[in-house]
This record gives sequence, structure tokens and C-alpha cells, in this order.
Amino acid sequence: MNIKKVKILIIIFVVLSGLFLAGFIYTKVSCNDKSTGIQKPENQFLSVTMDTNIFSPIQKFSNPDSSAFELHYDAVVVDGHNDYLYQVYKRGANFGKKDSKTQTGLPRLEEGGVDIQVFAIWIPMEKVSSSKSFVLNEIDILNDLGKTFSDRFEVAYNYNDITRIVSAGKLAGLTGIEGGTAIGNNLDNINEFRKLGVAYIGLTWNNSNNIGTSAKDETKTGKGGLTNFGKKVVQRMNETGMIIDVSHLGEKSFWDVIKVTDSPIIASHSNCYSINPHYRNLTDDQIKAVAETGGVIMVCFHSPFVSQNSVDNSPSANSVYQLELNDIYNSYKDNLIKFNEERAEFFKNINYKNQVSIDDVIDHIDHIRKLVGIDYIGIGSDFDGGINPLFDFYDGTCYPLLTKKLAGRGYTEIEIRKILGLNFLRVFKQVCG
Repeated sequence: MNIKKVKILIIIFVVLSGLFLAGFIYTKVSCNDKSTGIQKPENQFLSVTMDTNIFSPIQKFSNPDSSAFELHYDAVVVDGHNDYLYQVYKRGANFGKKDSKTQTGLPRLEEGGVDIQVFAIWIPMEKVSSSKSFVLNEIDILNDLGKTFSDRFEVAYNYNDITRIVSAGKLAGLTGIEGGTAIGNNLDNINEFRKLGVAYIGLTWNNSNNIGTSAKDETKTGKGGLTNFGKKVVQRMNETGMIIDVSHLGEKSFWDVIKVTDSPIIASHSNCYSINPHYRNLTDDQIKAVAETGGVIMVCFHSPFVSQNSVDNSPSANSVYQLELNDIYNSYKDNLIKFNEERAEFFKNINYKNQVSIDDVIDHIDHIRKLVGIDYIGIGSDFDGGINPLFDFYDGTCYPLLTKKLAGRGYTEIEIRKILGLNFLRVFKQVCG
């Protein structure tokens, strides 16, 4: 080989090396949150492995307890129920900023390591008569947020969208409707909502409707069930590829759903009746029935659903220890792993045994695991839905603390990944496509 050819090869090698290095640097820089400068832990759950890991999750950490926060930010985290859209509609909440009136919003969800957020569209009673138009307006609000924050947030319509968005390091947004009054008397509205990206419909809220009776109403009257129209709604949702949500649904209506559905169902924000006998929680037989469909029970962080010891308007840690928690955040906000380590250490050194806490939620998770297994558990916080939050799970930044507690209780990495998001994604992919 002559000297001229050698020089050409050297030049080509140098150019290619420079391009590779530039691409590597760009990738690392793009992991930064552009608005806050926070270096977010890199999410390794890329599209090339995501599909495989839903059905056979990867294991990367030898000790989940000591690596809990690294595991949390590496896992795909799904919150199946959040009412933030109502806060935008009612109070003009700014999705891009933290404020004292909301529990989530984009910065908190990012810091909490949430990858996929289902935004529930709750229909207030004064809007029931115009439910469909209210839902369409809320969907427009979500789409507008996607345009405004396009570098950090995107609305997903199907599983492939989720894979692409999460792999790009963005928050993926899905929608769920909380109240079947949105369907009205027209089954074709179900198809329309699915085309607009709606992943699930909760057949009732606290108010009964022409689909079926709510848990609240059945508790008062002892009567209920799905109507004939309600059974057609279940069938159409199965045909359309939309998940049926049985949270808020009366028990008689629930069992009618079980008889009719051919697809997995979810309870987007419900806990265990045998631990806390609240009408909004599911009995053991109901939990077993959801699991038999292949569905998911998504545990909720509203204190009255978690524990009988809940006290209305009891303060959470961020109000009692606001100065201390702010100091920890300001000291370590550029390193989310360290921030969560220091926050967890702070909670270990204070006494909140009389408060409803993450440990109480894990009691519900333990119960479901023992009853039906790990594959049927998820998370549905109900943040920004007027909830009384857990003492130590007060806003959207706190999800890593749940992972730490699960690991401390002896949950394996695979089990934690399933609870945090893979169980819901399995159902979403199967039903919604």
C-alpha cells in the first residue's frame, strides 16, 4: 500500500471518529432537562428492548435495595390515573412549572421518573349534560400541552408511539375518561374517542348513569348492575380496542362486566377492601376476577382508600417539613439520585408512624401479590384529583421513594419493574395495540 493511500485512510478514520464523538456528546447533552438544567438519570429502556421486556423484563442490578433509585430511573414508570387536566381547565395550572396548588405537572413528573402518564378526564357534575363536548375540550388541552412542550412531552395514541416517545427521553401522555356519561346514548362515540387516543373509560364515576350503577350508589341502595346499553358498551369497547376501567363501578355492575368482557380490564385507582373496607376498594373476589381477565389493579395514594386511620386534611411531609425538604432539594437538585437518597434518609430519622404512608400502600400491594401474583399490580396515584396524599408521598417527585420501599420489603427487580409499569403496558398493548 503506497503512502498516499495510507494518508487517505487516516483522514477517513479521523473524520469518522469525530462524527462518532459528536454524536455521543449530543446524546448525553440531550438527556438534560432544558428548562431546569437537571441531569436526569439516563433511561436505558430503549425501543430495541422495550417489547421484549414487557413480557420478560431485564435484570440489571444485583442488589435492588442498594440500587433502588438507579433502578427506578432505569425502569419504565406508568401512572395510570392523574387529574391534572382538570387543574388546567379549572385553575389555569401551568404544566411547565411547579406550583403550590398542584401535585404534579411536567417538572415533578420528570423528577419523579415517570415515563408514561395517563391523564384522566374527570367530568364534573355541572358538565354531565355536556359530557362529550367537555371531554373533547380536555383532549384539546392535552394536545396543546404536547405542542407547547414538544421537546419534553408528547401525546401517545398506541404502543408504538409509547416506545418511540419513551426512547426519546420524553414523557408520554395517554388519556382515560372518568365517567361513561361521555358516551351518551351513542356507541359510536367509543370509536371516536379511541381514534382520539383515549386508552380507557371508567364506566361510572360516583354518579350512576345509563351504563350502570356506581359503587357509591350501590352502597346506599344495595341495588344495581349494568343496563342492557351498558353491556353493549362493554362489547363495543372490546371490539374497538379500549380498556374497561372498573374503579368507581358498583359491585353488581362489576360482575356484569366480568360476564360480558372478552378483554383484560383494569381498576385504574383502587385498593383492597379486605385491608380497608371502603366502598371504592375491591374485594378479594373482585381482585381475583380482574386477574383472571389478565388485567391490572392499580393502587391509589388517596389516604382514605389506603387506611382506616386516615384523617381528613391531615398535613403531608412537604407542609410539615417544607424548609428541610426544600434545603435537601436545593442542595442536590442537579443529582436526582443523591436528592432521593438524602430525602429517604431524612424520612428515616423522623417519626410519622401515626400517618398514612407508603408502607400502608405496600400492604395493599403485598395483599394483591399473595392473592393473585405480581403480574396484576400497577400504580394509579389519583394525584391532582383532590386527594389527601400519603404523608411521605406528597407529590409527583416521590415515585422513587416507592421503589426504595418496595426493594426494602424484599421485592425483586423484576417484580418492581412490573409494578412500576410493565403490567399496565402489557394490558395496553394487548387491548389498545
